[in-house]
Parts: sequence; C-alpha cells; structure tokens
Amino acid sequence: MLTRILYPVDLSPRSQKGLAWIANRVLQKHSTLVAVHVVSPAAGLDTPRYVHDAEVTLDTLCNTIVAPDISCKVISTAGNMEEVLPEIAHTEKCSFAILPVLKGESILPLVKQMAIPQFLLRTGNGDFPEEDVFTKIIITLDLSPERTDFLLTRMKDILSDSGISSTIHLLHGLPLEIAEGSQNLVNAATEALEEVRSEVSKWNPDTLAEVISGQPEEELPRKIMEIQPTLLVVGLATHGEMWQLILGSTAEALIDKTSCPVLIIPT
Repeated sequence: MLTRILYPVDLSPRSQKGLAWIANRVLQKHSTLVAVHVVSPAAGLDTPRYVHDAEVTLDTLCNTIVAPDISCKVISTAGNMEEVLPEIAHTEKCSFAILPVLKGESILPLVKQMAIPQFLLRTGNGDFPEEDVFTKIIITLDLSPERTDFLLTRMKDILSDSGISSTIHLLHGLPLEIAEGSQNLVNAATEALEEVRSEVSKWNPDTLAEVISGQPEEELPRKIMEIQPTLLVVGLATHGEMWQLILGSTAEALIDKTSCPVLIIPT
C-alpha cells in the first residue's frame, strides 16, 4: 500500500512539519513520495512564475527533509485542488494519499474524488499525532461479508508490516428503528460481529467488539470520541469505474465529526 504516496504541500510551516512527520514515520525504502503543490489560478499572469518558484522550493524541502535513499517526485501545477489532486493520484498511479487536515476543516469534497486508500492526518488540537497511530484502532464495519473481509485483510497486512501491538475496537452501528423493531435483528448483528471479532483475535488478540444502537451518524462519532482512538478506519465503496468514493451520511459523519487520524480504505 505504501509504495507510491501522494502528499499535498502548500509550503506553509504546518505542511512542512507534516512532510517531516511522513518522512520519519511513514516512508520506507521501497516508497516513492509524490509531493504536490497546487497554485491557485487566481494569481493570473503571475501563475507560471508562482508554479516555478513553488517547484524549486518544494524540491529543496524534499531534498532537505526526506532521506536520500527515498525516491521523491515533485509536482507543482495550477488549478483547483479538488480537481488536480485526484487527477495526479490517477496519472501517477499513487497507491496511497496522506492529506493534512486543519482542525474544523471539511475534507469531504476532496476525499470523495480519490478512490485510493487515504490517511487524514489530524488530531483534536490541530497538530500531528505524537504517539503511534496503530496503538488503539477503531474499525467501523457494516458487516457485509465481502467488504468486511476485504477491509480486515488489508488491516491485517498493514499491522503485520508495522510490527505494532494494537488494541482494536470493532464497531457496528444499528439504526434505531431496527433496534426497536426486532430483537432478533439485534441479536443477529451482535452474533455476526462476535464472529468477526473471534476471527480478528486470531491475528490481533487484543480485539473488542460492540454493536451501537441509535442513529449511526450521531452515535458512532459519540462512541469514537469516548474511546479516543489513535486511528479510525473506515471502509468505503467506489463508484463503479469512476475515480470516486461513495460516502453516505454515516461515512460523512465519521469523517467530519471525529478529530482523530482517519484511514479510509476503498472496498
């Protein structure tokens, strides 16, 4: 997954700090970093000069911050961020994107356009994570067998590569009308989630599971805030052959109403 990583750099001190965070915690010898700076076309006639100057600055930053044995490609261009980044991710065949997110910033429009694994780099205080992001993980599941198996297989591979001992919380949101209407459905969801937990515990012993009843877009973010994970994992479907993710109201709430780092995996 971490073979060709897209990272947008706006050249602010914060994005430079994010570049250093990635260089120290994410990049491996087999990785290629695709560092991208997007200049707004509002610059008018000065746009080409800004694009050139940004490319020189970004190239210097990468050479200074990124280890010399890590491959780094610098791209500076003009356009709309929400259109340019997905296109670059596609043409550069990026396998992963890391998106720095300011506190309170909505990243949903950009997230929807990129059907590759994405890591939203953020914390509640607006800085970058100080502890390992794999220490305490929440994985939200819809319990669809195919999507659940795919998502958990990817997480197994990621954790195997990290070598970190993790605590995993598996959460499934059950809409209030279902929970109130049939205890049998509640029992079925609880049993299905327990089966999943039992399988995951074979490769990650410290695994918990819980069915959350209520309105998922409200109750799941509330539960996530209560647990305070170091990472939230969300699996999202892709829109056919389009370079786009499908986000429903629950997925949008999970991304928009939480403040921890989020790993989004297309399923």
